[in-house]
Amino acid sequence: MLTLSMNTQTILAGMSIGLFVYYVIKRMRYRLPPGPWCIPLVGHYKIYSSPEIHVKIAKLAKEYGPIVRLSAGPQTWVVLNDINSVLEAMVKRKADFAGRPHFASGDMFTEGGKDIALANYSASWKFHRKIAGKALRHYLQGDLLENMIQDNMNKFLDKMAEEKGPFVFKEYVDLMVFHQLYTICFGEKRPVDDPEVKEFIKLDNDLSEKFGAGFFEDIFPYLKNIFTTAKWKVFLVLSEEVLNILRKKFKEHKETFQPGVNRDFIDSMLIAKQEAKDEGDEAVLEILDDTHLVQTISDIFFAGVDTTRFTMDWFVYFMTRFPEFQEKCQEEIDRVVGPHQPSMKDRSKLDYTEACLFESMRLSNVLGLGVPHMTICDSQIGGYDVPKGTTVLINFWALHHDPKQWKDPEQFDPHRFLDENGKMKPIKPESWLPFSAGRRVCLGETLAKPEILLMCANLLKRFEISLPEGVKPNLEYHMQGFGVELPSDYKIVVKERSG
Repeated sequence: MLTLSMNTQTILAGMSIGLFVYYVIKRMRYRLPPGPWCIPLVGHYKIYSSPEIHVKIAKLAKEYGPIVRLSAGPQTWVVLNDINSVLEAMVKRKADFAGRPHFASGDMFTEGGKDIALANYSASWKFHRKIAGKALRHYLQGDLLENMIQDNMNKFLDKMAEEKGPFVFKEYVDLMVFHQLYTICFGEKRPVDDPEVKEFIKLDNDLSEKFGAGFFEDIFPYLKNIFTTAKWKVFLVLSEEVLNILRKKFKEHKETFQPGVNRDFIDSMLIAKQEAKDEGDEAVLEILDDTHLVQTISDIFFAGVDTTRFTMDWFVYFMTRFPEFQEKCQEEIDRVVGPHQPSMKDRSKLDYTEACLFESMRLSNVLGLGVPHMTICDSQIGGYDVPKGTTVLINFWALHHDPKQWKDPEQFDPHRFLDENGKMKPIKPESWLPFSAGRRVCLGETLAKPEILLMCANLLKRFEISLPEGVKPNLEYHMQGFGVELPSDYKIVVKERSG
């Protein structure tokens, strides 16, 4: 027993000395970005373990500059807090920063990085993304998306119209968006109270809380094989349940797939793969196996679900607190759309409504820190060295609240996005990056923007939305996981509009 204890101490001491030497050599070799002092191995625990990590890092940027170095356990992180450093890294040196670091939880959920969002930068990743992009273009042709959105919206707006008093909008938006993505990805139109959809919502909420908050195993991955936490065990079970649902949906589509018939996004993926095979690209069979395709569907489904429902929740939250903006949106929708239901052809004329949506995305900050990048070679930002293998994060909260870029950044003001004629500015503000930039720009951006705008326009066309009588507006929020801001719980009242 004494020998075992001494061996353990020797190993730990050796590791500590080795890491210290590595740290000193690295500091001498590179001109690293500045950052606060920390305890070796432990790192800046109070920062990386905080749900408000994005706010804490933004405060550090005021002291150390826009490029801040932190330690998350033994890992080095570099966080970019202004638009200039982000554009230099992600656009000017985009290939250098296109990698993804390995996190134990991400590797587990993506079955070894076989998705697009978390997979490392490589030739196979570029090919995989190209096929997925082609599938999205297939899907967005014609009026397929528009019809799906309108059918789903009508179903839930009718249900909302039955509410006679205050109700929690979040419960409706969760159902609305999950049904929407069920139709987009799986081609399924399910009943309003469908138990499978409700169970999937619960799974995703549970998984978001576990995944979003991060894991001890992500900071110290080697410990998951020595001491497995209860939280990690729950995560493994939830991940497998979710992936089994997606595998089942994909298998059903493969068995009923007909070339040339496009029912939904899964079919679009199968069509894109078939076209690549027909062009004689033998690499398709090797690279794009069923696991890769299931993981692509997972990316589109969960990115679409969470981005859309969180954004819509914030949009309604702001519309109830600023009824004057809601009224202007409704005036525009009535003028542009008339007595009909809003459609995709109206999008280019719904400038004020889109500006309110864009401002909701700026001020709400659905994701404080983006998905981590990793340098695939030695590089530089702002005159500082960033060694190969460094984790690099974009602080979107800092970008969207930067007083150098936004006048009164804490105020909700859709006019930021409009020109003097009330039209959307042809070039959006540089520091507005909800979908990121560069090689890792969000794959689903072309799907998400029109989808969310059409859903918001349908909602405001049908209802006047307000807070319950006697409830004063506020702008409070709560944190869900790693830098994710969501509106504080609130209820709304809806009133059918005429015309």
